[in-house]
Amino acid sequence: MNLLRRIVAVMLLPVMGQTLANAQEQFTGNVEADIVSQYVWRGLEKGGFSIQPKASLSWQGLSLMFMGSTGFRSTDAKEINLGLQYSRWGFNIGVTDYWVTGIEENDLYFHYEKKGAHQLEGNIGFTCDYFKLQAYTFFWGNDFKTNGKQAYSTYIELGVPFQIGGIDWLVTAGMTPFESAGTSYIKQALSDRGNVVQLEKADYTYAEGPSCVLASLRATKKLDMGFAQIPVFAEFNANPYLQKAYMIFGVTITPFQ
Repeated sequence: MNLLRRIVAVMLLPVMGQTLANAQEQFTGNVEADIVSQYVWRGLEKGGFSIQPKASLSWQGLSLMFMGSTGFRSTDAKEINLGLQYSRWGFNIGVTDYWVTGIEENDLYFHYEKKGAHQLEGNIGFTCDYFKLQAYTFFWGNDFKTNGKQAYSTYIELGVPFQIGGIDWLVTAGMTPFESAGTSYIKQALSDRGNVVQLEKADYTYAEGPSCVLASLRATKKLDMGFAQIPVFAEFNANPYLQKAYMIFGVTITPFQ
């Protein structure tokens, strides 16, 4: 019996090897990093000059992604995001775990609690040659309204790509449909009569109600370096709700291209 098992195992080795090789060929991976002059996320300033590594592994529409951001200023927060996404026929659905330093004491990564540094966000969207539409909603973690209730902060983004003058352009608009998470605080101010008064203010993840929080235009050009083509981009990024605007320069490096 042992001899028969060995014979069967030897006969199956080529088949198993071919199956494994075919499975490996179906996997696709990518490693790259963006170096940006300023980190702006969904119309919100998150840091200064930053490096943002990314890695992904895909198999039959299912993708596992690792993303992060590290600033060069000591005051910049560090960020690690892990995402799982499935795409089919242009549609996609996924979930992302966000983790940012500066929220919890000692910045412990493997510490999951609802008011901690981790946040879970679901996304759904559709992408085609003419536009891409995505909706994102936080459904677990540190995402509460000023009244203490779960906010389910939601962000919807529409992007339209086009080409002019040998440059790839992308126009993007982002909005929130309702009040997002917020932190309330008391701020002192001077009244019309010169008296010091205390006003209740709030900082929101996106906005206090339906608002446009992002309007951007990005221009991307691939520089031919001989051994590789390196995308370089410049972006005008504005937040109409906060009445702020930024000019961002960046480069994307793909080391194993």
